[in-house]
Amino acid sequence: MRINICLLLLLLTAWSCAEKGKVNDKEAISLDDFKSYHLDLNLPKESFIDMIESVELMQFEETDESLLSTIRKINRLDDGFVFHTDKKLGTNEHTTIYFFDENGKFKNKINRQGQGPEEYISIGSLWVENGLVTVYSMPKSIIYRYTPEGEFVDSRKLPDKLRVGDIRPYKDGYVAEMNYNPINDTSYYKFAKLNKDLKLEKAFLKYDKAPDEMPWFIAYSTVIPYQGGMQLFRVFSDTIYAYTNDKLAPLVHLDFKGNWFWGDKPAPTNELLEKVEAENKAWVLGMSIGQKHIYADALIGYSHWEYFLIDRINGKVKRMEMPKGKSVNEEFLYLGWEKDRLMFSVTTSDVPNILSALDENQINYREGTTLEKVESSENPLVMWVKFKE
Repeated sequence: MRINICLLLLLLTAWSCAEKGKVNDKEAISLDDFKSYHLDLNLPKESFIDMIESVELMQFEETDESLLSTIRKINRLDDGFVFHTDKKLGTNEHTTIYFFDENGKFKNKINRQGQGPEEYISIGSLWVENGLVTVYSMPKSIIYRYTPEGEFVDSRKLPDKLRVGDIRPYKDGYVAEMNYNPINDTSYYKFAKLNKDLKLEKAFLKYDKAPDEMPWFIAYSTVIPYQGGMQLFRVFSDTIYAYTNDKLAPLVHLDFKGNWFWGDKPAPTNELLEKVEAENKAWVLGMSIGQKHIYADALIGYSHWEYFLIDRINGKVKRMEMPKGKSVNEEFLYLGWEKDRLMFSVTTSDVPNILSALDENQINYREGTTLEKVESSENPLVMWVKFKE
């Protein structure tokens, strides 16, 4: 039986990356030499809550205009946040762009979904550049720009024979992850550099054999700002690359040893994806690099997720037992690091389990957020976690 593509998409969306993952701590610079870490699925689990030094909670204001589902990607702005969320059946929420201030107060939202020349079909990538909201829509390979009020500014189409999986501005051009799409219909590379006119400038890491039957729709970020450059991640990969000063180099390898499904297999095909459940190995991987730690999670077959915290300084790896709430998927969704704190999107039903296990002096609330407001709202929260040394 061929794999259900909708199920695959649902599983892949459980992995997310923050849109702003910059690391500014000078101590981290010396840690950016390539390293490999063993993620042992047999390590004893340690409590995630026991690793917490402190948390800060921020509620996204709930109004008639800002009823949200789960947040999986977020852009950190100087004065707040901008993001779009998961799709709710019967709504167009997944194509609506929301703005909140730095304390979670709702500012405005825009939606320009449609078939017209000034409208996007879907949101593949989202960022803010020079004060303009920028959307890359994959179906037509077009980059659209709007004012924060939703007024159309301009659009630019990628070359006809170039469709990318994820893309971000870099210096005077763009960096893209190809997501198994061909370049010029013939050559397959993992990453590409485009110039300011969106013309192909460089291509990196060519496939020995062209991928076959790979679904092209992916709902998470694979190009992430990092250290003045970019982190580049590839679907179904255990290696993260750094692109800095027009040079690509491996940054981190997460080694599952014999428990990595793709270890000795060629590029993904539907036939291979049918074997994922039977082998029950890690095959979808997410991670975020912080100043001193790396957070990683891995989907094991179709059964469950495993969570790890890696100390970049001493190389130690901890396998984490995550708290479970009453939310539908009962998973924490990480949004990336802000300096030495890891951001999570959590539901209001998850919060009591976490707070009840912490001392009062470990819990902080952002201005405007209170426990009473959290308990009375259905909107998700952002929780910043600082881990113990």
